[in-house]
Amino acid sequence: MPSRKADQIVQVLRSEILSGQRAPGAKLPTYDAFTEQFGVTRPTIARGVKALRSEGLVTVEGTRGVFVAKTLPHHSRYLWVTSERPGTPEWSSVSAAILELIARGETGIPGEVIALVGVDGRANNPAYQTLCDAIARGSVAGLLVASSATTRLLPVLQAPGLPRVAIAAPLPHASWLDLDVAALVERAAARLVRKTRRVAVFSSDAAHLGLAAAALRARGCDGKRLSLLHVGPVGCEKLTELLFERADRPDAVLVTDDALVAPFLAGLARAKIRARREVHVVAHCTWPRPVGAADGVEHLGFDARELLAAAKQCIDARRAGEPCAGRVIAPRFANELVDTKPVLASAA
Repeated sequence: MPSRKADQIVQVLRSEILSGQRAPGAKLPTYDAFTEQFGVTRPTIARGVKALRSEGLVTVEGTRGVFVAKTLPHHSRYLWVTSERPGTPEWSSVSAAILELIARGETGIPGEVIALVGVDGRANNPAYQTLCDAIARGSVAGLLVASSATTRLLPVLQAPGLPRVAIAAPLPHASWLDLDVAALVERAAARLVRKTRRVAVFSSDAAHLGLAAAALRARGCDGKRLSLLHVGPVGCEKLTELLFERADRPDAVLVTDDALVAPFLAGLARAKIRARREVHVVAHCTWPRPVGAADGVEHLGFDARELLAAAKQCIDARRAGEPCAGRVIAPRFANELVDTKPVLASAA
């Protein structure tokens, strides 16, 4: 940790570098010049330079001296912020896909994306402290925030500052990237009603069931042959088994929640029914991490890479002083993806 005097020096030099007053690649004054300017000792200057090096703002080139970094990480470093944690009920497939892309270095965003997981606003929460520090220093280009009840209330996000994008729901002072769930349901319904007699819809969201029912009926699906199943991951397997043991079992299924796909497929297996061969299944997914990719499921969903690219575009626009209210991300079938290798991990 730099001393208080060293921290003051860091603040002054950081501000001069980030504002462009000291250009990338420019040589900084000598230690002797700094000691005279700030009225401190050489060890204090050394501590300040070390702190600036740790932030990637300066480089030390042997006896040649100290230089402003030619490429500032502040312009190519992004924070992905989520209050969710892996393994909890709130952990979403979108978050899982983004975290895996970050870990693999496959976000498609030039520069660095740092994951802050489990941000909860507590003073002893390391991820939250990292976020607060980045905002205070202006040490990243922008924030990609997974909107939730927790992130909406984070004190550090209540005031304008670093450019930020909210994913899935609005946040204060942020552009908004929305997922077009209505379009997903409409497109899935259009695909299912072509050659089917009986359709079932599995969803953990009552609103999505309503959208699916309206879309299917609008395309001529007989309400008497439409089953709407409001179910969560627990219980989905048994319900699927019971449904497909019936003589009037559906020949097409829409699964609007990818958390239901694994238990749904397990239920099909218990009923000795094979997807694709005996029932047409269209399931929501998050590309490039579809669940049930090898089990006969046709996937329709939102591409996490497209989401990240759109977030960066919004952040770049706001950094340039241009308006960017946000964007709507469209659902895609596998053959519509820009990336030719969509599958990160084949999940059962």
